[in-house]
Amino acid sequence: MTDQARTFEIDIVENWLLPDDDADVDAPDTKKPKDSPFSPWRFAKTAVSKAIIADAIVDIERYEGLHGLRKRKRKKDDQETFELTVEAILCDLMHHKLYLRLNGIYVTRSKDVLGRRNRYRPRVLGKTFTRVLDMLAKSELAWIEQDIGDGYGEGARRTTIRPGPRLTESMVDLNMAFADLGFHGVNETVILKNKKTDFWDKADVIDYEDTEDTIRFRREMQEINDWLRNADLDYGSFQGETSPIPDTDERALRRIFTRGELGCGGRLFDGFWQGMSKEDRFDRLVIDGEAIAELDYSQMSARQLHGMKGVLPPSGDLYVIPGFEEYRSDMKTVFNAMVFSDKPLTRMPRGVGKKFQKGTKITDITEAIKRHHPAIADLFFEGIGHRIQFQESQIMVDILLKLKRLGIVALPIHDAILVATSAREAAGLVMLDVFSYHVGLPGMVDVSLSP
Repeated sequence: MTDQARTFEIDIVENWLLPDDDADVDAPDTKKPKDSPFSPWRFAKTAVSKAIIADAIVDIERYEGLHGLRKRKRKKDDQETFELTVEAILCDLMHHKLYLRLNGIYVTRSKDVLGRRNRYRPRVLGKTFTRVLDMLAKSELAWIEQDIGDGYGEGARRTTIRPGPRLTESMVDLNMAFADLGFHGVNETVILKNKKTDFWDKADVIDYEDTEDTIRFRREMQEINDWLRNADLDYGSFQGETSPIPDTDERALRRIFTRGELGCGGRLFDGFWQGMSKEDRFDRLVIDGEAIAELDYSQMSARQLHGMKGVLPPSGDLYVIPGFEEYRSDMKTVFNAMVFSDKPLTRMPRGVGKKFQKGTKITDITEAIKRHHPAIADLFFEGIGHRIQFQESQIMVDILLKLKRLGIVALPIHDAILVATSAREAAGLVMLDVFSYHVGLPGMVDVSLSP
């Protein structure tokens, strides 16, 4: 398979371009909007959207008949796949337009991707996909606009699609609204990614044989997603607003395991709230009719490491290192880099190098951290960060399931949760209890409320 085809397959599985496993979801996004990957999970939910899809299907079949493109009717299964493909393409484009997204949607035309079946690939991404794209883009039909890419390799353009005049007019004529579209959620909630060959590599999604663990992970995710699907969530928007807004129906979560091992990673991704800025969450997100509270484990990875060694951590803030007290945030970044790296650091992690005093070497910092944490010094540079993430993700799954049994809706963001303000005390107690059970040490939870 070509590199571009493989990369697209990864993006399709991950749906929206997910952050790296150790990325900060609250980091501000200052980049120009990128084209979004095609999401094959949307469907026509009401008579309005179904009418638009039906019109498009009739148009294509009439065009095929007039131009002699089909000699016989499609078989029953092929007809169903054809109709589902039309529906998925147009529904994703309508969703894109309704939610005021200015970029395009990129799709694959790769035979390598569309011709292979695995547990991740949805039905609509098959051999029929490119034919449907081309038919919808016919100038006589104008349901979509398609800009076909120009090959593979560095600098190559992806194929992108946008709503065509016919689709846009139909949406206006029928007064298309958010409620007219549905979202199935992904067909596989347990994702396994291969180990990166280097920092710049994009880890491939790989297939796997089901085990007792994967079956249990999938069952747990099903229970969590069923609970979130019916949760009372809302996002406040302002009249006349022109900036993109999140789709509160995008609630289905997936666990993404890393390094080709089901004992690495496992963090939960995909909820619409994860793509919101922290400010927007507090200003606009409503759970059960209430403003939200954010409950965040404090100094989690440092405490997990001490739990692995069975020793109590030093008192005070574990990321405040003697000699570097004023650089607490940057020391935390270096600390976590030491946990993920499988060899001593030779340069500053990205974004922190210029923040320390001139002349400070990375070894000065790493040695200071090791001196302050002698009990866990031998765990640094062993590449155990992904295993720490796995324990973190197990903790989070247990929290969500326990809160569900208490009737409390919680939205996860890696090592934090969002709950209704009135539920913060009960949720905090559950977080402390679950942390102690998994780590063997007391945890710490910070609570943030809307300003």
